[in-house]
Amino acid sequence: MKYTFCTHFDINYIAHARSLYDSLENNGLPFTLFMFCMCDESYNLLEEVNYSNARLVHFSELEEFIPELLFAKTNRSKVEYFYTCSPATCYYVLSNFNEINLVTYLDADLYFFSSPEPIFKEIGNSSIGIIEHKFGWLTKRNIIYGRFNVGWISFKRDNEGMKCLKDWLDDCIDWCYQKLEGNKYADQKYLDQWPIKYNNICIIEHKGANLAVWNISNYRIHKENKEIYVDEDILIFYHFANLKQIDSFLFKTDLSRVFKKTSGIIKTDIYIPYIRKLLSNKNARDKIHAKKDAHISGVYSLVVTMTRIIRDKIFPDLIEFK
Repeated sequence: MKYTFCTHFDINYIAHARSLYDSLENNGLPFTLFMFCMCDESYNLLEEVNYSNARLVHFSELEEFIPELLFAKTNRSKVEYFYTCSPATCYYVLSNFNEINLVTYLDADLYFFSSPEPIFKEIGNSSIGIIEHKFGWLTKRNIIYGRFNVGWISFKRDNEGMKCLKDWLDDCIDWCYQKLEGNKYADQKYLDQWPIKYNNICIIEHKGANLAVWNISNYRIHKENKEIYVDEDILIFYHFANLKQIDSFLFKTDLSRVFKKTSGIIKTDIYIPYIRKLLSNKNARDKIHAKKDAHISGVYSLVVTMTRIIRDKIFPDLIEFK
């Protein structure tokens, strides 16, 4: 079976997107990755790379196919517009390529350490596949911004899958802002209602899917036969949303946020290989940026900043390349 994925990004996330592609290719599964380039620079750069298993889509093609996006583009920030386009990428693929029966959206800052086939086996004949954040005790307050993470979402070309996808697209075009408003937050909180609204939905349980700063404290990370394990499950992909570059050779993992040291297997087998890959894929002049945290503001923001300074001292989370 050939798997179909899609992701979207601009030049600021080009290193992540290229590393995502490399990780899929390195794991040997047959795939096509639709890479939606949200700026001219990223499109032109990837045209020169000429990936054999990628299909490039310029943002103008997406906007021509879904013209409602152009109106949405006028009333939200660039980040909010990118969130708006998450469902649009999947809708574009399933609407234009009738031979594709299942598409999976991936955030560009995912990296696969092993084959995703166990996830597809778990999804099976389900029409929709989604994954929870699985917040740890220090991050569980963030569930108000969404129980589920948009990092991985699968849609099957059947009535329920297409209905869910079209509803999500319409919802995001109508309202997709980086703020809490009722039962809405960006493109993400809409997913909270999906298990209620739609039948034949799979909530992915595999512990090795979507390991990230916000849930890593829940698990024992260890190695067996050169493979990384999350409790008893093999690590499939890690979500590097919080990684940022401080200077040319200094990176911050943000693991101190959850009282976790960047050391041992987490450092040597997860973060260092990924950072090396990013450095080989990024533009020389650009830094690697973390996704902006819009969850804190006001006095609470000051308190969080001060506590993070203290955490950084107790739980070092810097990686330096010399």
